[in-house]
Amino acid sequence: MKAKRPFPDWTNLTAAHLESLSGSQVKALLRVASESPLADVEQLLGEHASLLSAAMERTTPVQELTRIKNIAKTLIENAEDGSRREAARLLYHASVAAAFVRHGATISGRPMQKQQPVYQRLAAAWGGSPIGQLFDEAAARVSATIPRG
Repeated sequence: MKAKRPFPDWTNLTAAHLESLSGSQVKALLRVASESPLADVEQLLGEHASLLSAAMERTTPVQELTRIKNIAKTLIENAEDGSRREAARLLYHASVAAAFVRHGATISGRPMQKQQPVYQRLAAAWGGSPIGQLFDEAAARVSATIPRG
């Protein structure tokens, strides 16, 4: 009997696909968030683990968050397995959310309104942790920018 892989194998995923996450991709990202403490995510990021801490720092400037986002995109493209890819996705979303929350900057080509459901799910998955709070604040700020009609 073949062992079930813990995460989908998205070996052909490119940076272009990052802008349009499917429901199953979001679920896999959330699975990484809900099953792994942040230390495990940092371990999966390997030599780039410090980037997650930098993205979470309130004082990290937009230019650095943009650099982190771009590194995350490269990590997603070159990930050896699904777990590392999803850890890189978390880094990507943390840097984009931090730029938006802390500096009012949009550093992703994807409209923030389309990021909101991802941020809501990540906020729920990470609970009251600092990264969960970042995603919760990002979702709330995006919601505040949506015109009510």
